[in-house]
Amino acid sequence: MVKWISLTLKGGYGNSILFNSDVSADENVSIDYLSPAYNMGGSLGMTFGDNVGVFFEGLSSTFKQNYEINTGTNVYTKTQEFKTMDLGIALRYTSDYGFYVEAGPIFNALKKATETNTTTVFPRDNYIDNFTSNYTSLMFTMGFAAFRGDRISVNLGLRGTYAFSDFIENSDFYVLNDGVYHGASTAAATNPFSAKVMLEVKYFFAFWGDATCGRGRIMFFQ
Repeated sequence: MVKWISLTLKGGYGNSILFNSDVSADENVSIDYLSPAYNMGGSLGMTFGDNVGVFFEGLSSTFKQNYEINTGTNVYTKTQEFKTMDLGIALRYTSDYGFYVEAGPIFNALKKATETNTTTVFPRDNYIDNFTSNYTSLMFTMGFAAFRGDRISVNLGLRGTYAFSDFIENSDFYVLNDGVYHGASTAAATNPFSAKVMLEVKYFFAFWGDATCGRGRIMFFQ
């Protein structure tokens, strides 16, 4: 079986949500479920025959959560923004007609966390320390080939990513408490979720050929 080796450039844009049951139950808070999220990067992979492949990807990602909060005396908006470096492993199946599904773990490393609001800003020292520096998410993507050539394909898909572990590192921290508003917390877990439209350009640059003697080697296209 021929094993095709490819390099892919990819990027995505969509929305993100920080799921937290305490925030959802707070009647003074409106959650913006269309807070922007985007990523860009690439992957290296091998496809076995025409259908099944394994891909290793690296992505630089940004996601936000916007809130509208009523303190009883005024209404203001708050934005939390996070930047991560994501390393993932995807198992992918592509049909003969170009439709594909993929799934796998994403290992997220938090690089930056900031918070801003439209009322008086209360700076927080070491704000990033309130969040876990490393966590794992599960990714699932469905898509299709918008273009398929002999060595290049352009694919469009919809990807969902959900972190099963608690995003909060500091047990005394609650995402709504910002010096302006103090919500009621039961220390419920906070789980990031994102849904993005992904665009990728895949280039097949080599293949692994098996020799009759049982030894194989990489052969690059001319």
